Amino acid sequence: MTNATLIATIGPAGAGKTTWRRRHAPADAVVVSLDETRAALSPCGCSSDQAVNAAAVEAATATTREVLAAGGTVVWDTTAYLPRFRAHLLDLADEAGARTIGLVVLPPLLTALVRNAGRDATECPHCGYARRVPDPVVWRMRHAITTALPRLPGEGWHVLRFLDLPPYLRTR
Repeated sequence: MTNATLIATIGPAGAGKTTWRRRHAPADAVVVSLDETRAALSPCGCSSDQAVNAAAVEAATATTREVLAAGGTVVWDTTAYLPRFRAHLLDLADEAGARTIGLVVLPPLLTALVRNAGRDATECPHCGYARRVPDPVVWRMRHAITTALPRLPGEGWHVLRFLDLPPYLRTR
């Protein structure tokens, strides 16, 4: 195994993943944010423009491969709420023999909803998307992650850290 490390946040919109990344990501880490990559690729500059999502994932994947192959650290700032997306990240790390750290950021649902409600709800006239994620989508993301919690250790993460879990989800 190399010194390469892939750190991935796992949490719904409004969980605090970007806040964690800005405060705690290693100084030498390359940050891969799908929101920021979409904004850079979108003709209107919107971070929520789903028309450029595939291109954003492709660009982020290429960056990750390059950094991990060089033995660096990558921090993925994304929801990773779907098993197939987490599997993609784990496959990228495996290709490079990189260590993997999953950071589950799962505050109480109301906390995520309140944080998300603070985002701009104005739909872009060009792409039709707003920064605020619809509440039912946040609910589904959170439900998917909560349901996956018992299976996360078996997905292949070297280290799992659980941040901001409500008391009823904490293990003894």
